[in-house]
Amino acid sequence: MSENAFHDLPKFRNSKEMPLIEWAYLKLKEMIFQQTIVSGQKLIYKDLCEALNISRTPIINALTRLEQEGYVKSESFRGFYVKPIDTKEIVDKFGVREALEVYAIGIAIPKVNNDDMEILEQMIEEHRSYNPVAYDKKKLYLDSRVHLKIAKITGNDNLVEILKMNLEHIYLRLALNTSNPSRMHPAVEEHRELLQFIKNKDINNCIDLMQRHIRNGRDHVINSLNKGESYREL
Repeated sequence: MSENAFHDLPKFRNSKEMPLIEWAYLKLKEMIFQQTIVSGQKLIYKDLCEALNISRTPIINALTRLEQEGYVKSESFRGFYVKPIDTKEIVDKFGVREALEVYAIGIAIPKVNNDDMEILEQMIEEHRSYNPVAYDKKKLYLDSRVHLKIAKITGNDNLVEILKMNLEHIYLRLALNTSNPSRMHPAVEEHRELLQFIKNKDINNCIDLMQRHIRNGRDHVINSLNKGESYREL
């Protein structure tokens, strides 16, 4: 992954290595991640074609795929738009995330080696040392990288892909302008505490802390979402 998106976007386009439709799909995903196109925004073919310098056909195919994956929606007389994320979806996705990561941490601890620990410690330190005034996409990227590394230690590629998609749905569509930065420091401390439990092979405390960490994150996202809704009502 790059800091610009949860999917690496190769520099080439319309080559044998990457079909144009795939490139358009990844590029539109990156635009959602960067909030170049935002939740609820109507997606105009002409504007997207000009922005990506490609024809309508790969745009339409990419949007159809994004709709199947739940990132955009289409309605009669409205066309495609970025699908807003609501409280129920947040609760549902964090519930799935909790199940995945609690399972992952229990599997990962017996398998973790010195190289894994070194990488994980570095990732946690990079997340800690990056201190923006408010949440931004880089902060979310650095956080997700920690969690995906733990999942990768399990050796279960399917688990990693499902967790990655779960994180993308939350982080790609979440508006950052309402996120309270007060969650940053507690999240950092929870990561550091988790690292120590992993080093000690303390599975029970790892599971308890991972569950608490994800639920704290869920509550923060819901509060941020409700704050944004309140602002829109004013």
